[in-house]
This record gives sequence, C-alpha cells and structure tokens, in this order.
Amino acid sequence: MAAKNRATARLSREEWLARALDILATEGQAKLRVETICAALGVTKGSFYWHFKDRDDFVRSLVLFWSERFTDPVMRSVTQSAQEAEGRLKVLLHVVSDGRYARYEVSIRAWAAQEPDLVAVIVKDVDERRLAFVQAIFTDLGFIGTDSEMRARACIAYLSFDSYFSVKIAYGDRSKMIDQFFGILTCR
Repeated sequence: MAAKNRATARLSREEWLARALDILATEGQAKLRVETICAALGVTKGSFYWHFKDRDDFVRSLVLFWSERFTDPVMRSVTQSAQEAEGRLKVLLHVVSDGRYARYEVSIRAWAAQEPDLVAVIVKDVDERRLAFVQAIFTDLGFIGTDSEMRARACIAYLSFDSYFSVKIAYGDRSKMIDQFFGILTCR
C-alpha cells in the first residue's frame, strides 16, 4: 500500500494516539498540546476534533490506548504461552523486555502525578490489574500473602524501569539479566 498523502488521507485515531505517546515520552506532558501534535503530524486542528470531542476525551483516550496496547497484549501472551507458573513468569519478563512494552511507563506515571483526576485514575486501574495478574503467577509458584505481593511488585517495578537502564545493553546481555532476575524473584 502506498504511503498516505496527509493532504488527502485522514489520520486514524490510533495514529493520533501513537504519535501523542511518542511526544509524551520524548518531550513530556507539557507538549501534549493540540498544536504541537498537529505540527508533528502535519495536519490541522480539524483533524484533532474529527477524532476527539475535547481535551478530556483525548487524554482519556490516550491513557486507555496505552493500557490496551501495553498491558492487554502482554497478559494475553503470558496466559497463552505456558501452562506452568514458572514458564509464565519467564515469558512475562522476556515479553515485556524484548517487546519494549514498558517504554512509556515513566512518562505516563509522571503525567499521572500532574493529572490526578483523569490520568491517575486509569493508571491506578492498570496497576491493580497488573499486580493481580503477576501476583497470581507468584501464588501459583507457591508464594503466599505478602511474599507473593512483594515479589509481584518487585517484578513490575523492575520491568517498568528496565528499558531506561538497559538502553545501551546488547540484547543477549539484557536477556541474561532478565534470566538472572528470574532467579532472584523465585529464590526461596
């Protein structure tokens, strides 16, 4: 398919949201202005208002887009990949790291601190879903109570920030680090 001509083709809602996530990650939430995103996409404000009712609709859509693109596929992959808990935990670690699923974590969380009524509410829901999902894996591994919860929290925290620490680490070395972290998480 030929590349879209921005003058004749309408941007999709997903293209708007994907570009906005990139702007959030590289320039911060202060740059999430209609004018800035329009300039980055080479379109007019009319394109924005074609897809979003107002700023609140855009903000809500963007955070839900992040949740749907960077949480749900990971949970599906992990659930479908292995039957035993040990395998599911390994898949979780590698899918998030290899797929760069955490690349927007810091930006989204910084934004949530600035937008407690809109962004933080959705981020809190995502955090609760992630924690329950990962904690269930540790429970299946035989860890109980706060032991499974703390391991799940450590796992999520590591994965959320790993991409920022591992930017210049070769894939093979990063994979070895993930395997070593698996050993730490499951050590009794």
